[in-house]
Amino acid sequence: FTVITNLFILNGLNTADQLVAKGAIIVVAVLLQRRSLNSHT
Repeated sequence: FTVITNLFILNGLNTADQLVAKGAIIVVAVLLQRRSLNSHT
């Protein structure tokens, strides 16, 4: 997440928005992984 944090800082995103964005990235990644696992069974 360091690269993402650095991109957010360079773009002037405040800390609260950074946390929301990181949380959204995690949720999307989990949903995509679950979808991928379900399609293989």
